[in-house]
Amino acid sequence: MDKKTIILFLLSLLCGADTAWARQEQGQQQPQPLHRLVFTPQWTPQSQFAGYYAALAQGFYREEGLDVVISHPSASNPALNRLRQGISQVITLQLVQAVCRTAEGIPLVNILQTSQRNSLMIVPRRDDIRTLDDLRGRKIGIWKAGFGELARILDSREGLGVQWIPFINNVNLFVSGAIDATLAMSYNEYFQILACGMQPRHVFHLADLGYDIPEDGLYVSASYYRRHRARLEAFARASRRGWQWVAEHPQEALELVMEQVRHHHVGTNRVQQKRMLEAVLQLQCPRGATQPTFTLQPAQVEQASRLLHDNGYISREVTYRELTGKEEK
Repeated sequence: MDKKTIILFLLSLLCGADTAWARQEQGQQQPQPLHRLVFTPQWTPQSQFAGYYAALAQGFYREEGLDVVISHPSASNPALNRLRQGISQVITLQLVQAVCRTAEGIPLVNILQTSQRNSLMIVPRRDDIRTLDDLRGRKIGIWKAGFGELARILDSREGLGVQWIPFINNVNLFVSGAIDATLAMSYNEYFQILACGMQPRHVFHLADLGYDIPEDGLYVSASYYRRHRARLEAFARASRRGWQWVAEHPQEALELVMEQVRHHHVGTNRVQQKRMLEAVLQLQCPRGATQPTFTLQPAQVEQASRLLHDNGYISREVTYRELTGKEEK
């Protein structure tokens, strides 16, 4: 073999190796399949869930390798039912409801805690209701869907004998005068009342009455958590980024909320959703703090569990480790 032939042979080997390496690199750069997750908030579209809309729109979920679908519940099939049926893998739920369901034998795991303060209020319709004692025997509106456990506990402990009148999701009973007071979330129904031109002179914040139990968090079934922990941690990271983006870009976040509202034909308006967004972001910060932590604290679980147990709502207390999969620090 002459010198020229040897050189050509070596060049062909180098080209072949280079082509194989390029093919290998191209194969490594192929996008990995996304893991599909269905996420269901516990209510209809509104600013309460802005962080999740943002995480989806900004591509945070996709960056974590997730194909997330946000599917809101219906009146006949709420978020928790969808989780139990396997339709949804992640839902939002208040801490009180999560503790109750876990104690009942539906084990849940908290993967992110957005709320750090309680927003529940009792809003009187009549100006002569100025103290808790003035609520004795009164007709007070309460959601059919739940969320009123703390108010019922207050009623029982104070011996108020309240007549609880169920409503679905608006303040019509209150505005019409059919009830003496109503339960309201400070970020939602209370603003609806103000929008109706009413200015209640005396309101009762349950957080100021010893019931400052944080509310919204992300929950999954314990069995799904054990099988897909890494995937759920990725979902939590992306959701946290979504909420941080919302805090930094409130106007853009409001546009995302209004897109959801219009798409689902929800009866609200931009002013109401702006107020809600501002209030929700404030509730994410612990009392006296200016930044959210996004974590559930052992003391919060203990307070909620003990309060529910002592007042007959659950037959056993639920531990922090049980609800988070983590040891207390």
